[in-house]
Amino acid sequence: MTDLRTEFLGFEMDNPLIIGSASPTVDGAHMRKIVDAGWGSYVVKTLSLDKNVRPDVRPRLNGIGRYSNIINLQNCELITTHNLDWWEGQLRMLKGLDAPMMVSIMATPDLDDWAALGRWCEEHGASIIELNVSCPHGCPEEHMGMFIGQDPQLVHDVTKAVKDEVSIPVMTKLTPNVTDIVQMGKAAKKGGADALSTINTIAGINAVDIYKRLPAPMVLTHGTISGNSGASVRMIAYKWVADLAQNVKLPISGIGGIDSWQAAIGMMMLGASTVQVVTEAMFEGFGFVQEWKRRMLEFMHEEGYESVDELIGLALPSLSSYEDLEVEDHLYPEVNDDVCVQCQRCKIACGDTGGGAITTPYLNDIDDEKCLGCALCAVVCPVGAIDMVVRGESQRWTREQGPPVEKGV
Repeated sequence: MTDLRTEFLGFEMDNPLIIGSASPTVDGAHMRKIVDAGWGSYVVKTLSLDKNVRPDVRPRLNGIGRYSNIINLQNCELITTHNLDWWEGQLRMLKGLDAPMMVSIMATPDLDDWAALGRWCEEHGASIIELNVSCPHGCPEEHMGMFIGQDPQLVHDVTKAVKDEVSIPVMTKLTPNVTDIVQMGKAAKKGGADALSTINTIAGINAVDIYKRLPAPMVLTHGTISGNSGASVRMIAYKWVADLAQNVKLPISGIGGIDSWQAAIGMMMLGASTVQVVTEAMFEGFGFVQEWKRRMLEFMHEEGYESVDELIGLALPSLSSYEDLEVEDHLYPEVNDDVCVQCQRCKIACGDTGGGAITTPYLNDIDDEKCLGCALCAVVCPVGAIDMVVRGESQRWTREQGPPVEKGV
């Protein structure tokens, strides 16, 4: 029987979909709502010692796109604005839920502070501790977050400090704002991490109001470089998760740009054991998880998978270096005239930035001699009317092999 149930770091979960640490997990009531909606688990919004807690600015978000087509969200929200005494009551609300309590924590490089936070979490019922060494704004200025996550020695040290202090699993949350995330993953593993989670948000500026001369996220009269999330960052998340899965043998909770059930499965096929979602929940609420689970089960049944765990890492064997990619000399576009709406987008794209091979799309009037085989026409087609097909005798070769020699030459 097809099943979404999974085990992560020794804890049974109804499904691998988790609401990550952020504004959706701001208090106990929200997290109870998450579990009631059908999510596998949640990660409590990052806690810290009282001395590190500061208020948030207002406003603090800026999106690219409108309504259901927002592809990027820049935020400069900080960690929790509440002290640990307040959180004690909130965590008490979570006991007895059918989901592991994952708690995110952050501190300065003071290892005693990390150890104290770890102890506090375990004493107050945490199942798993997530170490936030990756927030890209507000915290690095205080020698927290990304300040730690960009230094492999600090990543190792804070991971070890918590791991040595607690008996529950520890998961280190890595920043994408590095040149080599594998180095950071190996440092966390050496420090004793039981798992990795990544990515946190990507530092940047997603827009400028050219009339006010104001960069995002447009906090009254100023902007700032801060974290970006949403579908636009998924390609970076996929890359880092795949790199870690191939080079650091630890379970991974994949985060970044997950806006559909297909994207969640893609993350798992690149090596993630669980998938964290934040931005999509901020746009759509928690309820869509039921549809995601239904569609995931349908996909698994149709494709012959019985357990969601079978998906983990399935795409990695097909992830190769550029040198291993094949060339197909006889690959050309073919237009389905029953689907084509004669918008001419393929003709314009090919004529201005390709080989100029397309004359009359819906009639399949295509000059194969001019075709570059790039598939730009298929990319810009709004209705999926174009497929790339082999015409004539297939000729495949790699760069190492070189093109086949024609007979008689």
